[in-house]
Amino acid sequence: MRSMKMDFQAITRGLKAAARKMEQIAKKVDKLEKAKVAKKRTTKAKAKTTKRVYLKKKATKKAPAKRKAVVRKAKTTRPAATARILTIVKRFKKGVGVPELAKKTRFGDKKVRDILSRSFAQGKVKRVGRGLYAAA
Repeated sequence: MRSMKMDFQAITRGLKAAARKMEQIAKKVDKLEKAKVAKKRTTKAKAKTTKRVYLKKKATKKAPAKRKAVVRKAKTTRPAATARILTIVKRFKKGVGVPELAKKTRFGDKKVRDILSRSFAQGKVKRVGRGLYAAA
């Protein structure tokens, strides 16, 4: 009986401590909500004042902006994607596959396949085997 009474007292103490903690948390939450509401009020007040000031300003007509002359850049010396792939294909006598070309050029698989398909149609590349291409 005595041990049961002590257990209940310990549980009661724990519950009281938990209740105190909950009250502290509730107070902090209330402070945060009040600060949030106050912040919204100040931003709304600022927005209203800026609108009023904006409406009071007179509209002045500006002269149309002068257009700058378009300066075109010279073409870079870097070869086009098709040229890059064709130079790599020419290095491999027995043929090269799409994954290897994609790895060497850092292009996506789809881009490499499109370029190879176009080059095959133009006769610049021939198919050596399944998925292998060599220079024509």
